[in-house]
Amino acid sequence: MAGRDPVADSHPPDDRDLVRCRHSRHRHTGGGSARDRLVAMARDMPPGLSRTWRWILCGVLVAQVLLIVVVGAVTVLRFHNFTVIDEEAHYSYVQQVAEHGSLPIMGRTETSLQGLAIAQGAYPHHTTINPKTDGLSGLNYEAFQPPLYYLSAVPAFDSVSNYRDKIYALRTYGYLLLLVSVALAARLARVVLRDRWMIGWAMVLVFFALPGVVVRFTTVGDLALAVPMALLCATELWLAWERHSTLRYVTAGVTAALALLSQLELVVFLPVFALVVLAEVRHRRTFSAWCPLIGVALVPIVLVLPWLVFNEANYHMLTAGTIAIREQMAIINPHHLHFSIRQLPNDTVTSIVDPVLPIEWGASLIGQPALAYLEQILAVLLVPAALLLVLSMGRRLFTVPSAILGLPFLLIILEMWDIRYGQQWLIFARYTYPALPIFLILAAIATDAFREQFIPVMVTIGATASLVALWIFFLFTFTGTYALH
Repeated sequence: MAGRDPVADSHPPDDRDLVRCRHSRHRHTGGGSARDRLVAMARDMPPGLSRTWRWILCGVLVAQVLLIVVVGAVTVLRFHNFTVIDEEAHYSYVQQVAEHGSLPIMGRTETSLQGLAIAQGAYPHHTTINPKTDGLSGLNYEAFQPPLYYLSAVPAFDSVSNYRDKIYALRTYGYLLLLVSVALAARLARVVLRDRWMIGWAMVLVFFALPGVVVRFTTVGDLALAVPMALLCATELWLAWERHSTLRYVTAGVTAALALLSQLELVVFLPVFALVVLAEVRHRRTFSAWCPLIGVALVPIVLVLPWLVFNEANYHMLTAGTIAIREQMAIINPHHLHFSIRQLPNDTVTSIVDPVLPIEWGASLIGQPALAYLEQILAVLLVPAALLLVLSMGRRLFTVPSAILGLPFLLIILEMWDIRYGQQWLIFARYTYPALPIFLILAAIATDAFREQFIPVMVTIGATASLVALWIFFLFTFTGTYALH
């Protein structure tokens, strides 16, 4: 196997094998013709399912992908400009990089004049708003964010000349990243679940078809890159541990750094990466075998260092998050209300474990009891039910592979609690989006405990049908302020 270390073959299998399905069959990984690969794929159909249920599962996967493709495209084209969730600020960040070749600086770089004109409804005429006197709205207040998404979005921004059309170009870029994320989720499911990968992918596609997820991907913002980078990092970490390959660990270190440079909350992948590297050191035992891992451990630091130096030079701190909080406090929390830890259960339920709807549509289901019930069922299936499935794994949880899939979600929850009670700031379910599909793959591993494998397929069918009902409402019936029009 390419890139495999000789030391990988010198020790017996370890606890990573506990996480794999007991009845999995090795898939075809060699060369051969296209026909050979198709035959190998056919052998990888989920075990424990009759031929009928296998065809049903394939149909569900096709329906889920089509739903994501259609509602994503409609949102790109018909969602209002700009959305309430900081879309203009993200747009201004990209414009600063594209037109000035530099990152914006908190408190100094003003927002886009063209963006203000579009938001005001005046474009192509000049805005009448003076950003110097417009408070927070006149500033590029997302400037504290890591730069990778904004750098990568420059070609999309430059692809058209009209500034209103640039919004749609950036949204199309986010839409493409959504489709890439769907494909990366399939790859992670196949690497982890082997011949049960389609069951795991179907579970994850429920997440990607959520209105909250689709809206955040297809409107301008850094989350669109954070999710695929998180999926890529988890996959590379899994392969690195599975193959004990130094080259794979280098790749995993690169993706961990790029994940952090995509979204600040993804700093959680650095301790996960460090944990896996330490486990690899223990696995290799001899100094000559694990010595190359010293260089591997430096890879994320080297890649992230330039951005940290930029922050230190401009803000005299490693990140400008505290400046962003201070800058926005007068609008977000003008009365300086204190968030007490006694609110933790309520905050967790309302702000963390309900990822179904975008915040713009928070009150959209008032007066729609049936749809509100479906939304609540989806929220329960995606987080609490998945958590119960994961906990049912027992001793299999205390393994390196389980840590790769489960720790990012757990650490983001802890991170959100720190933001809420330590930094006294707002938290939203969308912060969990990069880690939640990875966590669902871990939950899919736990479904091997079901004697009848059609049970997770049936649950997925119900969840997908609920999503179709919700999307029909939003696309054709909902007439709220933030509806598609």
